[in-house]
Amino acid sequence: MFDRFAIAGLLAAGSLVPFAAHAVGEHDHAGDVAVSAVGGQLVLGGGFQTTASGHKLYEAEFGDQFVYYQTSNPGFQTQDGAALLPGTFLSFAGVGALGFWNGTAWGTAAAGDYVSIRDAAGQDTQWTGSGVAAGASSYIARVDAGGGVHAHVPFSTNPLGTEGAYLIQLQLTSPDYASSTPFYIAFNYGLSHEDFELAVDSLVTAVPEPGTYALMLLGLGAVGMAARRRSAR
Repeated sequence: MFDRFAIAGLLAAGSLVPFAAHAVGEHDHAGDVAVSAVGGQLVLGGGFQTTASGHKLYEAEFGDQFVYYQTSNPGFQTQDGAALLPGTFLSFAGVGALGFWNGTAWGTAAAGDYVSIRDAAGQDTQWTGSGVAAGASSYIARVDAGGGVHAHVPFSTNPLGTEGAYLIQLQLTSPDYASSTPFYIAFNYGLSHEDFELAVDSLVTAVPEPGTYALMLLGLGAVGMAARRRSAR
């Protein structure tokens, strides 16, 4: 494993790979994973949806910047108005196998397909259909003196891999906090916007709006009244 004090020096010197940490803005950045701490545990916010299993889900698009098989989104930042312990390291840990959307359902990715994260020390953690191959380190950034962090690390996939939607699961970690609950990131690799959203929607819990609940209750009431009338006759 990499020495955390050596990593701290590199982070402070700004001599690591591209997408290194930079100053925190005043507000949450759209699409980023926002991080705070509650009761000694890392807690996630930002622009997420909730899956049917109750996990937070973030979205990203390979090729949204300069290289068609890479992206630096989503980023990781402190939640608007929150602060973490200055000097602590924010890292990640991979969970489970790489998921793939075949157009109608999610399953595990085929051999040769992968999604990887290159950490702030240049080490790769890779998800495949067989599971996660952890890198020698998995640093995102070091929290600054004001308790803030805003970092982007590069995600990539196989340039010759299968086009579709990919799904990874991970959690955020820190030596000074309990790890976050696991969460998902779904990546679009070559699908149309509509097809990608279909894949994402299949993961998300459909929660009826209040008006829908009212209509459901009215419908049940009408059915009940009709049944009582039939019984009276």
